[in-house]
Amino acid sequence: MRIQRNTLVLVLVLAVGTHAASAKKATPATTVDLGTAGQFGLLAGSGVTNASAATTIKGDVGSSPTPTITGLTASQVNGTLYTTSSPVTSGAQSDLTIAYNEAAGEACGTDLTGTDLGGLTLVPGTYCFSSSASLTGTLTLDAQGDRNAQFVFQIGSTLITATNSTVVLTNGAFNCNVFWQVGSSATIQTNNVFIGNILALTSITLDGGTLNGKALARNGAVTIAAQETVNASPCSCSIMVSSPTAGTVTQIPLPYADNWTETTIATGLTSVESLACGKNRLLYAGQSGVYGGPMQIVSLDQNGMNQTTVVGFSSFQGLAEGGGPEGLSFSTKGSILVFSTTQADGLSNSGVWHTSILSPDPIQSILPFSPNGSSNGGGGTAFLTAGPFAGDLVAVDEANSMIIRDAPPFTTARAGTVFITALLTSPVGIAVNAAGNIFVSNTDGTIQQYATDGTWVGLFATTGLHNMNIAFAGLDLVVATQDGPVIQIAPNGTQTTIGEVVGGDGITFCKE
Repeated sequence: MRIQRNTLVLVLVLAVGTHAASAKKATPATTVDLGTAGQFGLLAGSGVTNASAATTIKGDVGSSPTPTITGLTASQVNGTLYTTSSPVTSGAQSDLTIAYNEAAGEACGTDLTGTDLGGLTLVPGTYCFSSSASLTGTLTLDAQGDRNAQFVFQIGSTLITATNSTVVLTNGAFNCNVFWQVGSSATIQTNNVFIGNILALTSITLDGGTLNGKALARNGAVTIAAQETVNASPCSCSIMVSSPTAGTVTQIPLPYADNWTETTIATGLTSVESLACGKNRLLYAGQSGVYGGPMQIVSLDQNGMNQTTVVGFSSFQGLAEGGGPEGLSFSTKGSILVFSTTQADGLSNSGVWHTSILSPDPIQSILPFSPNGSSNGGGGTAFLTAGPFAGDLVAVDEANSMIIRDAPPFTTARAGTVFITALLTSPVGIAVNAAGNIFVSNTDGTIQQYATDGTWVGLFATTGLHNMNIAFAGLDLVVATQDGPVIQIAPNGTQTTIGEVVGGDGITFCKE
């Protein structure tokens, strides 16, 4: 079981539809987690080849250790196209290996060896084939109303579909929760509408059709032989947004649809300015005390229940002397929770602290930012994922309109290094995408983009609203605004309002 990412333990009762073999009760299963490989529509080990100029991919595309990309241009990819070696693609391959082993390690609930998947209706569970698997016709996956339902197919050798074959999802099933673990290679034939994440040990061939999911090959190539549409949009996820004035946390489900619904999952969290999702589906909320109430960090489940105090500021002298928490974020391995502190009551203890979930005593990482009148102190925090400073902590110094950087292990309080000052106006939020690019939100409505080394890239977007904190949901950047609208911004700059949280401030992306 993976211990460095969110895990959700499900007890799945396995049964096969009327056209399949009898089922057995499954042992408890762990949700397969793609990690950073989940950002990719196509990921290969020895190169990606595309034969059609009409092919479109939603999701990143790359290959590692052989980075060759043939016949695919950036205009065909709604995401990042990695044409050279990158820590992002090598890291995604490492995560793919973990996910592949997770899927392969599930206990077999139903043995379908020798059975064609065409014509079957299957409910959540783990299905195994000792050698090859085939699909001729239509396979229906029925989640039985459980949006977290997981389907795992363990295939000993090859997966081959027939022309015009289809996978259909019903009763709440999501493509992100369907996993095809293939012991050698997968071939998806012409005019297929195939669904799920293909995790192949060797290669994957797409012969022209639609893949609602991901083609992820560990060692071999991904080959597109004819026009293909790959939609690797995130699913079964949520955006959480806090309102410090209302003391609420609102959940907005993804992927966004025109009939979106938002749900207030927590109330009574006075001054809740910051949010972060951690392990075991826990949500962490920082209460700054700006609008009254305690200064503390609490954890709660994603239904807003079982609130537990993680750090009470009144219990620690250094924290009690300053303002409350802001800008919660987790390290890339999820073991360290970082937060900045605001400036309150004329005090200026607005530096950056961190705590471990296993050992919650907070440690100061960055000394207080220089006072600047009555301006607010610390803002958002994040970790750099690529480039010359990968692994470093970055934090918004709101009072002085700059970004401060600090290197691990963060155990000694120090001033930190001034990292970004160029063209910042009124910074408050910060987020880093999978490629390591840095995005900073300003309350004047602008969002600016910087390279992995902190150099200016350009103006990414203007919302026309009072931007607060920001977070990445897959490839899309999501912005909380004081005005209320929650804005989702695609890589091409297209903006969509996906929710309304009056006085929106903290924001985080949660897997369910």
